[in-house]
Amino acid sequence: MDTVEANNPRKQATTNALMIRYHAYGRRVRTMLYLGGVLQVRTHSAIRAYIAGFSVILMCLSHCIFLINLSRDHADNLILMVKYFSQMTSFIAPALMSACFLIKRKKLIELHETLNDLFEQELERDREAALATLYAFDRPFCIVFFTLASTVLLYVCPPLISIIRQIFHHTEPRRYRLPFPAKFPWTVPINGGFLFYLHFLYHLFLGWWIVFTINSVDSLFGFYAFQISSILHAMSVKLGSNLRSRGTFSEVLETCVRTHRRLFQCSYMLEDIWQLIILRMLLVNSILICALIFEASQLTDITMNVFVFIFYIALKLLQTFMYAWYGNFITSASEQFREGIYFSDWPDSSLDRHVRANVIITMMQKPMTIKALKVSAVNVNMFTNIVNTAMSYFFLLQSLDEGR
Repeated sequence: MDTVEANNPRKQATTNALMIRYHAYGRRVRTMLYLGGVLQVRTHSAIRAYIAGFSVILMCLSHCIFLINLSRDHADNLILMVKYFSQMTSFIAPALMSACFLIKRKKLIELHETLNDLFEQELERDREAALATLYAFDRPFCIVFFTLASTVLLYVCPPLISIIRQIFHHTEPRRYRLPFPAKFPWTVPINGGFLFYLHFLYHLFLGWWIVFTINSVDSLFGFYAFQISSILHAMSVKLGSNLRSRGTFSEVLETCVRTHRRLFQCSYMLEDIWQLIILRMLLVNSILICALIFEASQLTDITMNVFVFIFYIALKLLQTFMYAWYGNFITSASEQFREGIYFSDWPDSSLDRHVRANVIITMMQKPMTIKALKVSAVNVNMFTNIVNTAMSYFFLLQSLDEGR
């Protein structure tokens, strides 16, 4: 830690508070991964990880089949078909995320350990620079979780309250319903009983996976984006500081170039693990936002469904924007680091020819960019493209509905 920081109690207290907040942020993400059944670390048993992962995949994909079975009965109703499609895409997401994490388990563990080591090294050198952008990452984590949990609760709570009310008032005959629409190949009693409550428990697990699996995977992407961008930012600050000794500057520059090379490898691993997840978001969220707006436009009365649509649309917009924002942070920090090298005193420093060649190669490299299967860069432009596409699909759906 800097001498100036050590001599400034107020600055040191702020830095300590940021450290506490950073560790709390990391613990929350880890807890979410554990609750979502997608935690992949060496200290966590591989057998338990595969059992939890396959449970998520089996439950979510089976419900997609039940939704397809239900949609066959309403093929002539465009509004219901749109509704079932939007829910189907939501249940596919946890299954895809869990599958990607199981397939890329070793690479995910390597990425986690590498970034943690690099970030801890930067914390030892300059905590203030490494934690400068923490607020931009841990706050959206809480906002996305609240929005996602509220959306699922709006589906789960009404039927649960109805069951409790009918039991309390001894209503006869009782008519229960499940939180999520589905058509099972077998008959599910609507007046209670063991079979009904077993199906209700199955739906509660579905809601659990949607909340914790989706939120944990999205938050983990943000956590890694924070670590990569913060390390790049800390190195940029270091290169811009006034180092008196040429030898010291040469050592710092050599360390930064070596760290930058490892960060590039981490960005490739991050892209490889998340590329299918991001591609699904690119293909689905524009259609899903369009479907939700179209379904909401057909409502005539203000009911509980209005709040469901509001939270659901806000969730999809927020989820898309978060990925775009995280990707933009990485690219901006990478550009800032390249500029930091360019405007530093590296031509006059005592570097050997190998390090000097690496410095030139680093400046010539393109900024780090996360892409989805090399198709689309994850940045703010991606978010605007998805919103524009969603509105185009919405007007198309409206014209199709008016022509029926």
